[in-house]
Amino acid sequence: MSDYGEANLSLFFFTVGGVHFAADVEQAAGMAPYSGECADDLFWFHEEFGFGKTVAYQTPVVVTIRTRDGLPYRVIIDQMEEIVEFRRDDLRLFPEILEPKVMQNGMWAVLPRHGKLVLLVDFQSLLQHSGLTVN
Repeated sequence: MSDYGEANLSLFFFTVGGVHFAADVEQAAGMAPYSGECADDLFWFHEEFGFGKTVAYQTPVVVTIRTRDGLPYRVIIDQMEEIVEFRRDDLRLFPEILEPKVMQNGMWAVLPRHGKLVLLVDFQSLLQHSGLTVN
């Protein structure tokens, strides 16, 4: 993540392809139900994240991501659950040996929650490492 300084972090939770994820609410400029549109700045999460398989979305939601350069970047996620505040101490960072690889895939930490591991996604890092160009 770009800012490790704050003690608390608000996360929005979602599930794609049976895998649990969360992202910092501050990275989202807006959210809206997916209405079937196609656009150059709109990407499916499973493709961005490199799932390597087709995923059936149940309740897709478009998240508009704040980008450092202000260019539009929207990602379709699935099964938006809730927004919850956590202490940064609750998060488990990846070991240094894994950090470069997981950051390329947009992950930066894991959160144990309700007996499951939730992968924390940094959409800005994912965009930067993916080499995508958004218009």
